[in-house]
Amino acid sequence: MHDATFLIAIPLMIAIRLFADRLDRERIREHVERSGGQVLDISWNPFGRGWFGSRYERIYEVRYRGRHGRMVEATCKTSMFSGVYWTSDSAPADFDDRSEEARCLGCGSTIQPGNARCPKCGWIYKDQ
Repeated sequence: MHDATFLIAIPLMIAIRLFADRLDRERIREHVERSGGQVLDISWNPFGRGWFGSRYERIYEVRYRGRHGRMVEATCKTSMFSGVYWTSDSAPADFDDRSEEARCLGCGSTIQPGNARCPKCGWIYKDQ
Protein backbone atom coordinates (compact mmCIF):
# COMPACT_ATOMS: atom_id res chain seq x y z
CA MET A 1 0.00 0.00 0.00
CA HIS A 2 2.72 2.49 1.00
CA ASP A 3 4.82 1.57 -2.04
CA ALA A 4 1.96 2.41 -4.39
CA THR A 5 1.41 5.78 -2.73
CA PHE A 6 5.10 6.60 -3.05
CA LEU A 7 5.12 5.55 -6.73
CA ILE A 8 2.19 7.89 -7.42
CA ALA A 9 3.37 10.81 -5.25
CA ILE A 10 6.82 11.25 -6.83
CA PRO A 11 5.64 11.55 -10.47
CA LEU A 12 2.80 13.81 -9.33
CA MET A 13 5.24 16.16 -7.56
CA ILE A 14 7.49 16.25 -10.64
CA ALA A 15 4.51 17.01 -12.89
CA ILE A 16 3.37 19.85 -10.61
CA ARG A 17 6.90 21.36 -10.56
CA LEU A 18 7.16 21.20 -14.37
CA PHE A 19 3.74 22.81 -14.73
CA ALA A 20 4.70 25.60 -12.28
CA ASP A 21 7.96 26.18 -14.19
CA ARG A 22 6.03 26.59 -17.44
CA LEU A 23 3.65 29.11 -15.85
CA ASP A 24 6.58 30.98 -14.24
CA ARG A 25 8.36 31.36 -17.58
CA GLU A 26 5.21 32.65 -19.26
CA ARG A 27 4.62 35.15 -16.43
CA ILE A 28 8.23 36.42 -16.69
CA ARG A 29 8.03 36.65 -20.50
CA GLU A 30 4.81 38.68 -20.31
CA HIS A 31 6.36 41.03 -17.74
CA VAL A 32 9.42 41.72 -19.91
CA GLU A 33 7.35 42.13 -23.10
CA ARG A 34 4.97 44.57 -21.37
CA SER A 35 7.94 46.91 -20.94
CA GLY A 36 8.90 46.56 -24.59
CA GLY A 37 11.63 43.96 -24.13
CA GLN A 38 12.31 40.58 -25.70
CA VAL A 39 13.28 37.55 -23.60
CA LEU A 40 16.35 35.69 -24.84
CA ASP A 41 16.78 33.13 -22.05
CA ILE A 42 15.18 32.16 -18.74
CA SER A 43 17.06 29.78 -16.42
CA TRP A 44 15.89 28.42 -13.07
CA ASN A 45 18.42 29.15 -10.31
CA PRO A 46 17.33 27.74 -6.94
CA PHE A 47 20.16 29.58 -5.13
CA GLY A 48 20.01 32.85 -7.07
CA ARG A 49 19.96 36.32 -5.58
CA GLY A 50 17.28 36.51 -2.88
CA TRP A 51 17.01 32.75 -2.26
CA PHE A 52 17.61 32.98 1.48
CA GLY A 53 14.27 33.34 3.18
CA SER A 54 12.29 32.49 0.06
CA ARG A 55 9.80 29.86 0.86
CA TYR A 56 7.46 29.43 -2.06
CA GLU A 57 8.99 31.68 -4.73
CA ARG A 58 11.17 30.25 -7.46
CA ILE A 59 14.19 32.21 -8.70
CA TYR A 60 15.13 32.69 -12.34
CA GLU A 61 18.04 34.32 -14.17
CA VAL A 62 16.64 36.21 -17.15
CA ARG A 63 18.54 37.48 -20.17
CA TYR A 64 16.58 39.88 -22.35
CA ARG A 65 16.93 42.71 -24.83
CA GLY A 66 15.40 45.89 -23.45
CA ARG A 67 13.13 48.18 -25.42
CA HIS A 68 16.14 50.16 -26.68
CA GLY A 69 18.13 47.10 -27.74
CA ARG A 70 20.30 46.92 -24.62
CA MET A 71 21.19 43.38 -23.47
CA VAL A 72 20.22 42.87 -19.83
CA GLU A 73 20.81 40.09 -17.31
CA ALA A 74 18.48 40.17 -14.32
CA THR A 75 17.25 37.99 -11.46
CA CYS A 76 13.62 37.63 -10.49
CA LYS A 77 11.43 35.66 -8.12
CA THR A 78 7.96 34.45 -8.92
CA SER A 79 5.25 32.14 -7.66
CA MET A 80 1.66 31.34 -8.49
CA PHE A 81 0.30 34.15 -6.32
CA SER A 82 3.06 36.76 -6.06
CA GLY A 83 3.58 37.87 -9.66
CA VAL A 84 7.13 38.74 -10.78
CA TYR A 85 9.51 40.45 -8.34
CA TRP A 86 12.91 41.57 -9.67
CA THR A 87 15.70 41.13 -7.11
CA SER A 88 18.43 42.68 -9.27
CA ASP A 89 18.91 46.30 -10.35
CA SER A 90 18.13 45.35 -13.95
CA ALA A 91 14.35 45.10 -13.88
CA PRO A 92 12.58 45.86 -17.19
CA ALA A 93 10.94 49.01 -15.81
CA ASP A 94 14.41 50.47 -15.13
CA PHE A 95 15.01 50.93 -18.86
CA ASP A 96 12.09 53.21 -19.62
CA ASP A 97 14.24 56.09 -20.85
CA ARG A 98 12.92 57.28 -24.23
CA SER A 99 15.59 59.94 -24.68
CA GLU A 100 18.06 57.67 -26.46
CA GLU A 101 18.06 55.79 -29.75
CA ALA A 102 16.47 52.36 -29.67
CA ARG A 103 16.95 49.16 -31.65
CA CYS A 104 13.93 47.60 -33.31
CA LEU A 105 13.16 44.19 -31.82
CA GLY A 106 11.83 43.10 -35.22
CA CYS A 107 14.72 43.93 -37.57
CA GLY A 108 17.43 45.65 -35.52
CA SER A 109 17.17 49.06 -37.20
CA THR A 110 17.68 52.27 -35.25
CA ILE A 111 14.55 53.99 -33.94
CA GLN A 112 14.96 57.67 -33.14
CA PRO A 113 13.98 59.03 -29.70
CA GLY A 114 10.28 59.72 -29.32
CA ASN A 115 9.23 57.30 -32.10
CA ALA A 116 7.33 54.13 -31.36
CA ARG A 117 7.44 52.79 -34.95
CA CYS A 118 10.42 51.31 -36.78
CA PRO A 119 11.06 53.22 -40.02
CA LYS A 120 12.29 50.05 -41.77
CA CYS A 121 9.88 47.24 -40.86
CA GLY A 122 7.02 49.10 -39.13
CA TRP A 123 7.34 47.29 -35.79
CA ILE A 124 5.40 49.27 -33.15
CA TYR A 125 6.16 49.53 -29.48
CA LYS A 126 2.91 49.57 -27.49
CA ASP A 127 3.14 50.79 -23.92
CA GLN A 128 0.73 49.06 -21.56
